[in-house]
Amino acid sequence: MVTAMLKEEVKAELGREPFVPLRLHLRNGDKFDIPFRDIAHVLRSGLLVLIGLKRGTRQAKGYTTYVFEDIVRIERRPAGRNHRRRKAS
Repeated sequence: MVTAMLKEEVKAELGREPFVPLRLHLRNGDKFDIPFRDIAHVLRSGLLVLIGLKRGTRQAKGYTTYVFEDIVRIERRPAGRNHRRRKAS
């Protein structure tokens, strides 16, 4: 079954160490980014994504769910810059 295979693929990507940011492409042409692991949670029939959650916090503004049948592709995204710029002396 395609859904079971996609569910396992999503679980594997979310469990990857180190985590690699993801972009999920939906059947309707929309896409959404998962910049860090804590905003996405695998459910029985889909993916729960927290909206407005910032890294290191526990308070989200809301959530949305996506059924696995609507996810057509998972794309790994390059990680953003994790270093701070130094102030010029």
